[in-house]
Amino acid sequence: MRCYIIDSLIGIYAIDDGGNFLNYIDFLDDIEKSVSFYNSLNSDILSEKYSDFMTELKGSGFDDFVFDNKKLKELTKQSLGYNTSFEKLSLEFKNFRFNLSDQLKKIGITKTREEILFFFKKVEEQLIKEKISQFGSKGDVEVVQIIETLDILKKSISLFSSRLREWYGLHFPELTDKFIEENILIAKLITILGKRDNFTYEKIDQEFSFKESRINLLQKLASSSMGADIELSIIKKYADEILSLDDFRQELEMRLDTLMEQVAPNLFALVGGLIGAKLIAKAGSLKKLAYMPASRIQLLGAEKALYRFLKTGEKRPKHGLIFQWNQIRGSKPWNRGKISRVISGKIGISAKVDFFRGEFVADVLSKEINEKIQEIEKKYPKPPLKRSEPKSKISSSKKRTYKKKRR
Repeated sequence: MRCYIIDSLIGIYAIDDGGNFLNYIDFLDDIEKSVSFYNSLNSDILSEKYSDFMTELKGSGFDDFVFDNKKLKELTKQSLGYNTSFEKLSLEFKNFRFNLSDQLKKIGITKTREEILFFFKKVEEQLIKEKISQFGSKGDVEVVQIIETLDILKKSISLFSSRLREWYGLHFPELTDKFIEENILIAKLITILGKRDNFTYEKIDQEFSFKESRINLLQKLASSSMGADIELSIIKKYADEILSLDDFRQELEMRLDTLMEQVAPNLFALVGGLIGAKLIAKAGSLKKLAYMPASRIQLLGAEKALYRFLKTGEKRPKHGLIFQWNQIRGSKPWNRGKISRVISGKIGISAKVDFFRGEFVADVLSKEINEKIQEIEKKYPKPPLKRSEPKSKISSSKKRTYKKKRR
């Protein structure tokens, strides 16, 4: 015999071909029952109460179950082994759903339309909250937040350091005027030594692992500096804040590596935490990166250059973010495009394996990349010959005058 299984936020109902009630599960007495059922359904699990409900129908002689919820139909077939079918446009479902309040009166449920709609609203709100909570707990979402925070931190440190150089340069201009390029090292020198009088051989050697020639030069510059004597306490506090931001940056990078190793172990092993995280952030999520073609992965981060090429015909970009990977950056310029194509393909594979929770394959992919790079470098040891310049075309003004003469 055949019966129709109708699921809704207020209950699950079974009717026969004539529209008569066979059995039902009522959710109206408790919102949590409805939320629990649909949460388990979203997790590909059938609740115990629903399984008992279907077993009772099966025991009553019904052996053909019709659904208009495809997922519920598939799970019922897989978990319980019952004969199921899917009929989205069946009149039995339409008549029941369009006249829901009248249908419920047949089994003694006398809720008004407004009360049913209010219950719907409460259940939907709860389900949406839980979906948002589950989405936020995904590892790749946190990866995106961390990598974007790191970008802001690095820009901020660079901006603050630029101001620190100018400010401290009033006191010791020779130090900040290109002698030391590293921003964090400048901040450390200011914090630890402060006044240029403290730039002695003993103190510098005690605090920093510089070469002897560099220490002697720093001491010489400090002793003959043309800088002014100013109060440095505020400047030293400012330098401390920059160092504190840099410590936090390092902490975030360590957290990012740990997270990437959990979320995308193959991508992490292949290109590292920072590059892998930037690719995920640029794509939008690990899922989007996994479904992305290799040609697009290759140019992630080079969108402006690509649009410029399409609009003006300028040089076509060969790589985007993946250029930061040392095996591309350290290769010969004329081979970078070919190597980028190889690497972007392997990145696509590793992202797919990570998203679908496959086995660890990064070691195999790395070996294939190294072999392919060696093959490319052997095949193209020298840069390709430049094509001869095309003959200059007649200018547009000369063309116009030529056309006028012909007329």
